[in-house]
Amino acid sequence: MRKFFIFCLIFLILPFSLSAGVCYAESESRDIPILMYHQILKSWTGDYIVTPKTLQDDIKYLKNHGYEPIFVEDIINFCEGKSSLPEKPVVLSFDDGHYNNFFYAYPIIKEENFKANLNVIGGFCDFSTTSGDIDNPNYSYLTWEEIKFLHDSKYFEIGNHTFKMHNFKPRFGIKRKDNEDIESYKKALEDDIMKLENKLKNDCGFSTDVFAYPFGVYSKESEEILKNLGFKAFLTCNEGINKVTFNDNSALSHLKRINRTGKLDTETFFQKHHIT
Repeated sequence: MRKFFIFCLIFLILPFSLSAGVCYAESESRDIPILMYHQILKSWTGDYIVTPKTLQDDIKYLKNHGYEPIFVEDIINFCEGKSSLPEKPVVLSFDDGHYNNFFYAYPIIKEENFKANLNVIGGFCDFSTTSGDIDNPNYSYLTWEEIKFLHDSKYFEIGNHTFKMHNFKPRFGIKRKDNEDIESYKKALEDDIMKLENKLKNDCGFSTDVFAYPFGVYSKESEEILKNLGFKAFLTCNEGINKVTFNDNSALSHLKRINRTGKLDTETFFQKHHIT
């Protein structure tokens, strides 16, 4: 009788996965808001600029409402069936690689023991590194040394935001140009994006499998090219809250992000987007 009981117990456990000490069904899902920030400045606010106080108020709000910070890499691992996620996960995502993310955001995130995703534009960071114009929060971008520091701090993960394709012309972001044949398009994307990957690897000592679309522009062609380069998660500018499922990577192709405008206070912003 005892052997029969143990056999039944094992049979019941088999459909479940054990990760980080948590037992959960493979069909388990999570709702994940990804908040998209750009510049953090004391001097002004706008659609893509918030103050340091607003950032800290946002983090305190999230903590008070039970949200726990994760990296995009954690979403990848969950969707690949490798690890679990907290009940109420959230991602703070910063685009472009502004120096003020280091000057203002990093101390706040460290103080609050939070995490953030940071997607850098390689050409801007390369210019900061070589020009020496590096320490003005109003317009400077991160250097490779600062990117390495943030990555090594364990408070930030780094994503690829192209080396020099965050432009309106000659193409809009990574969009395929009119009359551009597919092989030329493929080579243009590969050359640019891998240039940044090589800089991260050679100058910072790591690589990334997270890609943020410039201006949120993407297509089936670009998605296939990027996946062949090894990227696993793709950040868009489509607004909404993501629903991801354990051991199902389909949601990784078009992760939604909610732009954090500086024109709303913390309570109003989160209530508007149903993050409670």
